[in-house]
Amino acid sequence: MLTQFTITNFAIIDQVDLLFKDNFIVLTGETGAGKSIIADAIDFLFGSRTNPDQIKTGTSKAGVEGIFHAGALHATPLQDWLEKNGFENPEDKNILTVSRELTPQGSKARINGSLANVSHLLFLRRYIIDIHEQSEHIELLKPEKQLDILDSYGDSLHEKLIKEYIKSFEEYQLIKSRLNNHLNNSAELTKKQNLLEFEVEEIKSAKINDIHEEENLLAKREILLNKKDLIENTSLIYEIINGENTGNLISSLSQIKKLLANSLEFDKSFEPYFTTIENIISEIKELSSFVNNYSGSVDCNEGDLDEIEDRLDLFYDLKRKYGKTLADILEYYKKIQMELKGLKSINISHHELEQSFRQKDKEINILAEKLTGSREKITKDFVNKINEELQTLGFKHALFVVEFTECELSQNGKEQIQFLFTANPDEPPKPLLKVASGGELSRIMLAIKSIICKDGSRPVPTTMIFDEIDMGVSGEIASSVAKKLYKISRQNQILCITHQPIICAMADNHFIIEKNVIDEITHVTVREVSHNEKAEALATLLTPDKKRKDGITEDAKLFARSLLENAKRIKEKELIRTN
Repeated sequence: MLTQFTITNFAIIDQVDLLFKDNFIVLTGETGAGKSIIADAIDFLFGSRTNPDQIKTGTSKAGVEGIFHAGALHATPLQDWLEKNGFENPEDKNILTVSRELTPQGSKARINGSLANVSHLLFLRRYIIDIHEQSEHIELLKPEKQLDILDSYGDSLHEKLIKEYIKSFEEYQLIKSRLNNHLNNSAELTKKQNLLEFEVEEIKSAKINDIHEEENLLAKREILLNKKDLIENTSLIYEIINGENTGNLISSLSQIKKLLANSLEFDKSFEPYFTTIENIISEIKELSSFVNNYSGSVDCNEGDLDEIEDRLDLFYDLKRKYGKTLADILEYYKKIQMELKGLKSINISHHELEQSFRQKDKEINILAEKLTGSREKITKDFVNKINEELQTLGFKHALFVVEFTECELSQNGKEQIQFLFTANPDEPPKPLLKVASGGELSRIMLAIKSIICKDGSRPVPTTMIFDEIDMGVSGEIASSVAKKLYKISRQNQILCITHQPIICAMADNHFIIEKNVIDEITHVTVREVSHNEKAEALATLLTPDKKRKDGITEDAKLFARSLLENAKRIKEKELIRTN
């Protein structure tokens, strides 16, 4: 039950704090005062889409907070969900606080102080809030909504059967999709597999064991292409170093070394140069040895060059197809090996797939038949209860029927349903869309809610919000609506936005919403009507012209008191009946 509701800078409301004590609460006010904004704010609190226009002009953010008391909250699926998601109230498990803030950048929600997302809010909404707005009439006209309503009337076994069917249908769709894909794509898969097998074999046959092989071959190729020049150059170098002429390099360097040694005896500054010349002579001798043996080290012939060229051409071809380097080619090789393995593992036979599909098709049809049977069973009681409720709501000759139409298998089963209705005994029932007026739809929806939201149907009492459920009704019918709302409110909290004095008279609490403009700024206030003010509040609703100079008429006051007395008697009878 919603016990406290706070709205800050939402739409035209700057600040409203509401404290709700009892089960049947009405909110009244002139058109445009902000009554429906209360319902919109609750809708926003529980996950409806946000719009920056909902922020009051001149402010930077809007906020809504609701505090709920659920005495039976523990040991329910909702309590388990709160604990699992870290939303449990550490101080009182029966208190649930939900808040949501809106800025131009987006919204932020909290459940018992912990951050929550929209999916969390929508989950909570299923358990503790039921908002009925005028737009819900349109939803009632949709066959899929009507099916949801019928299924919600079923017991736990029916709910279990629906879940089992949905799970089985998803598996059925998956196998069907795989079979269709196999039929449509088998040729493509075979083509893909053949291509991968060719690529794997092509790279494998290249026998790339060293990612540096190409670099080494290029270097070897360069030597072979310039072998003649290299040998001639090394021979000349050797001749310069070790030639027979007296000016050969080794002889000249040795002479320099000798002169430096003589000079070093007299001047130590020659010492580093002496060391240098020693090192030079040593390195020149190494060079001499290298060039002397070089021609023997170049042992490649023309046949080797042909092999190198062929190998490099192979690498060039592989790089053109599979990567810029040998390392890239090997990486690609590993990748396509895995892909080929995957293709082979999923390439089950067409026969096996057909067998799986036939088995699942048989299972899903059996479940669909069970679901149809279960729906037909609950429909009988559902229709009887709805017709009983309609009788109490002023439909003396009405008839409500649920029509079944067989259809192809879908996530909802193998049938579509449609609510049919007639308010006249000489007219056959027809789809709601064709025959029901706005006022009639309001009462039909109320009849549906009164049986679906019966005691024990939910784990915790629900807060139900009705936004002008009395649209298009008056007199005796309005009285019937008021009695029905009061009856529902004995097990569920009712917040009803209304213009009907008869409904207000039946309420446990009455709040008046007023709008005033002060210094060109709109202010919305909400005040609770005290017990002594109830008659005057009802008389105000009964006075057509609120600006009359003589104020509320005595006739209006007298009628208001009679409404309250009549409501008191009805409540006393209901109390005796339920006890």
